[in-house]
Amino acid sequence: MLFGYPLAATAENWLHECLCEILQLIHRCIETDKPVPSWPDIIPLANVPESYRDTMKRRTGLMERLNVYHQKVKNLTTAKRRQILQILDNQNKIALLLSCQQDCEEISDLPKPIRKPITDLFTYAFDILTDLGVRDKQYRNIYEVISAKVCPFCGNEPFDNPDSPRESFDHYLSKSKYSFAAANLRNLVPMGNKCNSRYKLAQDILRKDDGTRRKSFDPYNHEIVTISLDNSQPFAGTIGRTGEPLPKWEIDFSFNTEEVTTWDDVFHIRERYKRDVLDEAFNNWLNGFRSWCRDPRKSIPNSDQEWVDEIESYAIYHESLGFEDRAFLKAAVFRMLHIHCKNGDQRLIKFIQEVVTV
Repeated sequence: MLFGYPLAATAENWLHECLCEILQLIHRCIETDKPVPSWPDIIPLANVPESYRDTMKRRTGLMERLNVYHQKVKNLTTAKRRQILQILDNQNKIALLLSCQQDCEEISDLPKPIRKPITDLFTYAFDILTDLGVRDKQYRNIYEVISAKVCPFCGNEPFDNPDSPRESFDHYLSKSKYSFAAANLRNLVPMGNKCNSRYKLAQDILRKDDGTRRKSFDPYNHEIVTISLDNSQPFAGTIGRTGEPLPKWEIDFSFNTEEVTTWDDVFHIRERYKRDVLDEAFNNWLNGFRSWCRDPRKSIPNSDQEWVDEIESYAIYHESLGFEDRAFLKAAVFRMLHIHCKNGDQRLIKFIQEVVTV
């Protein structure tokens, strides 16, 4: 992804933490043959913000699902109950899982009778995060901090203001496989609709299709990734709408890591940039450069060096705009054109001159 989210946006993770504590209490009571506290006494209210405490007590749907979990888990062996708690712990070590410093089993590795109670419980908890307003707060906290109001997984889809219907939240670790993390804010990531519904879907971010582990970007601990098109070749691509060949795009990233490979594989980044942005927008972006050069307050370049300098100025201007309105890709295009023109590509210099002057 192009940039990360503030970790502080995950601070209000009390519902997930309460659930984990309740499950651990249920297990301790079973192992010591003590009665499980009744609802709502079982809720660790000290961990719940005061404004939510009465609401939590009324969440009988949570109580019902905890009761089902209790009835199913007490019939398992001690070893299986320990396995459940280990998976609960491991599935929520999000940062370590994404960096491949930790591994975890999936829900399907547990005894069949307990799978649905776990999934139902944590899916319900995820759903009530909306009713409680927690997800809206998380999105607002993210939106107010990020400088570019766009999906960081593609840089193309704008994020709406928090007062509008909220953007989708993706379960970065799929809730069908890693159900214990379904209500963990650390695993909930705002994502543009195309990235979420067309590309990531329910893909396993931790594993390739063959099941082997892979590293992935941590959305809440991630540096900015820059895009380079410097190795692209002008006039070597497909024929554009003007009849001239488009560049043959070569997209490189500032990090050449496994995390980048996973990002590209899951979200089809290079494919989408080439097909949906660069090929489609290239001629329009050249027309934008034409308007830039023909500004009445400026003089149209006369020499090759002046053309080279003007292209560089245009690239620098768009670099200063960051991720807004795809400026980062436009900047990369003109940075590439500048390099080729600076290296004496006369065909390209003449082509750009004609775009501006004809």
